[in-house]
Amino acid sequence: MFRQLPTNDKHINLKALKQKNGVIKQNTGASLIDLGDGVLCLEFHSKSNAIGLDIIQMVQVALEELEKHYVGLVIGNQGKNFCVGANLAMMLMEAQDDNYFELEMVVRQFQNMTMNIKYAPKPVVIAPFNMTLGGGAEVALVADAIQASIETYMGLVEFGVGLIPGGGGTKELYLKQLRHLPIGVPLNLSAIANDVFEKVAMAKVSTSAAEARDLGYLNQHDRISINPDHLLYDAKQNVLALAQSGYQVLKREKIPVVGDAGYAAMLFGAKSLKYGGYASAHDVKIAEKLAFVLSGGRVREGTSIDEQVMLDLEREAFLSLIGEPLTQARMQHMLVKGKPLRN
Repeated sequence: MFRQLPTNDKHINLKALKQKNGVIKQNTGASLIDLGDGVLCLEFHSKSNAIGLDIIQMVQVALEELEKHYVGLVIGNQGKNFCVGANLAMMLMEAQDDNYFELEMVVRQFQNMTMNIKYAPKPVVIAPFNMTLGGGAEVALVADAIQASIETYMGLVEFGVGLIPGGGGTKELYLKQLRHLPIGVPLNLSAIANDVFEKVAMAKVSTSAAEARDLGYLNQHDRISINPDHLLYDAKQNVLALAQSGYQVLKREKIPVVGDAGYAAMLFGAKSLKYGGYASAHDVKIAEKLAFVLSGGRVREGTSIDEQVMLDLEREAFLSLIGEPLTQARMQHMLVKGKPLRN
């Protein structure tokens, strides 16, 4: 005797949905799926959901489809982890072959991708879960809203492989903390810059979505799903709520920075760790690049710079560091051993 199994409308199964309705478009790294009610889903399915050129390309396709045919976009998947970051093996191979023109192009395209998500014409909600690291965190930080699973381990971890975030992560974490200061707390650019500097330099990763909020990766408007099976449904409802509330595209932001004085303070902190035996000379070199990005370059404290200026600083720092033999050794060690190398 056959009987109807109970269904739960809050449990969206992407595999079953694709088998039933097919996919709109796909490549080796990602697929576009119609979630119904005018909501589009971009699903990562590359190895470890690492972001490479295939995913960057599909993000652009998703945004074009969003503008023409949908009310909003969810970026989510049902793999082991949301995203472990950019394709480290590909970048290391290009660096070892001295293909810096290609690397510069990839980093620039990654930056363009995150900016296009941030300034999309309709709402974009990211649904992270489990490991959401490096480039995965950068994608989450630029979204209109984050709908995180309760078990979300989010962090900008590039420092551990001898790099700094190259896709706008430093900029966005800094901006997110600037935008969402508690009411009544005076603006202290140095305190915020130092806090972001410490989190990126120490590659801090949250142990839960609640801690991700404490660390500044989520703000008070971002939401947490208690039941992981309901994550995509909750993200879809979040998109619909944003669309129905009179969604407006963000205006391009100006970033107030700490300038030369803040740069000196951050660098002093890094050198103090070296003198205390807690950091290597290469750690200090990476920290110096990170401090220069966060300070906005050679400007006076309180200067407001364009987002593109900080992105250019990030890209230049990233490319200079990936050419360092010690950084390449860290990248190789992470790929082979799965843990950071201290050198």
